[in-house]
Order: sequence, then structure tokens, then C-alpha cells
Amino acid sequence: MDLRDEQWHKLRPLLPGGENDPGASGRDNRQFLAAVLWVVRKRVKWSALPPAFGRWQTAYVRFMRWNQTDVWRQVANQMRDDVELRELLNTIVAFGDGYTRRAAQRRANKCNKIASLAAGLSFRSRTPGEENARADGDGNWIWQLTHK
Repeated sequence: MDLRDEQWHKLRPLLPGGENDPGASGRDNRQFLAAVLWVVRKRVKWSALPPAFGRWQTAYVRFMRWNQTDVWRQVANQMRDDVELRELLNTIVAFGDGYTRRAAQRRANKCNKIASLAAGLSFRSRTPGEENARADGDGNWIWQLTHK
């Protein structure tokens, strides 16, 4: 389902990157929105975006910026009179929330992995003569990570 003209006219003034906005502006917000809807509906990777929508990297970065600044949710909340459009925007919000949750989980996993490595290294038993092999290695965590 593509955006109908009357839906686009409701959304257009609410989206950042318009003609009257200061700074960089998107070339075509409608095409960008169509690209986002295509990816959300198909549940595919951004790299599968057809070339007709422009560079997938550009669409992805722009989507993530709007997601991080909560543009999708703000616009969806302003669509009180058009239930169909609000539901469409809420699917984008849910898709973006999934990205946010996965990114937070990856950060948590990374922190846990680093903490586990650090804890494991501080309690590791040393073999005889290991102290001689490294002069100042007791406080050097980089040495501990690279010389197991």
C-alpha cells in the first residue's frame, strides 16, 4: 500500500527535512517514506531495498536518525483523525523500537563480555615462571588479554 495523496498532504508538514527547514534537507521525503514502508512491510534487510528508492545506506541512516530522535512516534501521535495512517506509522514505530531493543541488547552483551573477560583474567592462576616472562604485566590488562 502506497501513501495516498491526502495522507501525504497530512504528513508533509510534520516531517523534518522540508524545503523551509534550516540545514540539510532530504531530497524527497515521500520517496524516503515509501522506502521505509517497503522495508517495514517486507521485513527485509535494508540492503534489499530496490534502487528505485535511492541508495539503501542513505535511507537506513536517515531512518535511524529519525528513529533515535523519535520522529516516527511524534508524527504518529499527531495523526488522531486518520486511523489508517496512524496505524501505518505505528508499524514504523514498532519496527524502529525493534532496532532500538536489538542495539541495546548488543551493547549489554558487549559490556557483559568485557566484564567477564576482566573478571576471568583477574582470577586466572599463573604458571610458575610467568612473572619472569612479563616484567610489568600485573597491572597491564592489554597484556593479559593478548598473552593467555
